[in-house]
Amino acid sequence: MQKLLEKQQTIKSTKKNFNSNRRLTKKEIKAFYFKRKKTDLLIGLEYERISLDKNTLQTASYDKISKIIEHFASINSWALIYDNDTIIGAISKDGTSISLEPGCQMEISLAPKKNILDIDTKITKIVNLLDNIANIYDVIFLGYGINPKDSVDKIEILNKSRYKIMNDYLPNCPYGELAPKMMRQSAGIQINIDYKDSFDAYYKLKFFNLIMPFMTGLFSNSPLEKNKLSDKKSLRAYVWRYTGKDRCNLFYKDIFYKFFPSLNIFDNYIDKILDIPMIFIEKNGKSIPIEGEITFREYMKYGFKGFSADIYDYMLHQSLVFPDVRLKQYIEIRNHDSSQTKMALALCAFYKGLSSINPKILLKEFKYLKINDIDKYNELIIDKALDFNITKKINAWDVINKLLGYATTALNTKDRSYLEPIKQMISNKKTQSDILIEYNIKSAQDLVEFLT
Repeated sequence: MQKLLEKQQTIKSTKKNFNSNRRLTKKEIKAFYFKRKKTDLLIGLEYERISLDKNTLQTASYDKISKIIEHFASINSWALIYDNDTIIGAISKDGTSISLEPGCQMEISLAPKKNILDIDTKITKIVNLLDNIANIYDVIFLGYGINPKDSVDKIEILNKSRYKIMNDYLPNCPYGELAPKMMRQSAGIQINIDYKDSFDAYYKLKFFNLIMPFMTGLFSNSPLEKNKLSDKKSLRAYVWRYTGKDRCNLFYKDIFYKFFPSLNIFDNYIDKILDIPMIFIEKNGKSIPIEGEITFREYMKYGFKGFSADIYDYMLHQSLVFPDVRLKQYIEIRNHDSSQTKMALALCAFYKGLSSINPKILLKEFKYLKINDIDKYNELIIDKALDFNITKKINAWDVINKLLGYATTALNTKDRSYLEPIKQMISNKKTQSDILIEYNIKSAQDLVEFLT
């Protein structure tokens, strides 16, 4: 979402018309990745939670959620964000925001910080205030990976123009049949980390792709859906596997082996983005459906309905592609089930520690992990979390334990303290899903009581 900040308390989202006959070039796109100045290597957090009605444990109504946003914005003097007449979020002067996902999941997106303590201070204040306001409206925000009670057909999609277009298009893509569940039911945690240059971006992107399945398994927290336990430990991860073959999990094999990869990582990545079918563009404040008729490369060459491609179109298009590790002006690490706030902070600390180490060293230490095996690992974690072997002598828990060792040594004492929940999981060899299954959590009511 392009969030526009103004001085007044309420604003309307607007888009300029960038239509022109001038063609956007790949050189301009490549320059976009380095436009953000990086005086420090910062870390960001995007934290989603499921919105439930306290009385029924069904999905909370938009009417209640919008009032919570208005109430929150009024207390903090944040600007409201609209899509036409629909309140879809609120934003502060530093760029921190709260916003709604398609099934009224509440996302908190923090402006990037240098230290985990700073993230803790900010996220805790926001979470506590949101929870207190939600209580007034009989709403619960649940740190869990998938809606525990309502099926897709019982969750009304948010009245936001882009969501309606995505809802019509994505389920009809190859392997897109679970896209409605992704949009309406799922909630995750995303960590954003900086890169210094193309070399740093290449090695970090490769390393985090290699370990992503194991981090997804570690944070598995969605075995229960529709009021019953499933045979999967991360239903959310499973849903994302079937949200469109041409936009999920599609980069890691190709982009690392073309020419001299560390110099060409942005060229390789951009080439993949350019060849993905477009869903829509936004012009003059309106979303204009494209629904896969053309790729972005074709749009750059020929335009669409009189409009020519600009950098804002590219920014939108790349945000509608969903690899587990996504390259922007920073690296987004995306594939973790939502959880309690302390777990989100632990995840921030884990990635901060790992991103502080030379990724070439980490790649050497984990050389037994292969890019071509990522698909296999991603399939295994859905059902098993971390209970599987990599080799005869190494299992998935061993990978996480070794990663934790590196992260721990790279952090200062205060940041290191946030790793405690992960240490506990490794010590017991139990993910959050394992614990829910062990405690025989069989319904949304059981789950809410257990987690709150």
